[in-house]
Amino acid sequence: MAQRDYLLRLIEQVGQLLRRAIHQRERHSPQEALQSIMAACERLFGMEAVQLFQFTPDQHFAMLANDDATDSARDKILIYASLNAEAGHCYTTLGQPKLAHQSFVNALRLTLKARQQFLSDGWPDFAPDVAALLKQLGNTPIDADTAALIAATAMPGAANP
Repeated sequence: MAQRDYLLRLIEQVGQLLRRAIHQRERHSPQEALQSIMAACERLFGMEAVQLFQFTPDQHFAMLANDDATDSARDKILIYASLNAEAGHCYTTLGQPKLAHQSFVNALRLTLKARQQFLSDGWPDFAPDVAALLKQLGNTPIDADTAALIAATAMPGAANP
């Protein structure tokens, strides 16, 4: 029970940092928002950014899932996906389309993998909207692995990834 309480507190703390980042971006402070996103990622993974970003998004997924098939693992992955999506919005605001694209792809990939691994009727409110991510990516190229995830989930509007 103590582990579950810890995970719930962790998700709530990261959620607060995500809400702060959204508010900062909406106040036209995308650099500050990116700092909040970085702090949230560090908190979620329990390591500094310099260590954290030595890993790939797929390794991040595995670290958060940690061989755990519970809603807590799913929620950690989905909040991380939401942090990536928000980073994408910040990079768009800053006129950095390559970083925005990669952030949106990461968010999409994490979300789709969570849908595959964690079957659930109820998804948390902070879970990224797959259709919105696809719309954000538009007709930009998507790597083969992400395209395969899209095809496997048969998402509407995903015919031409």
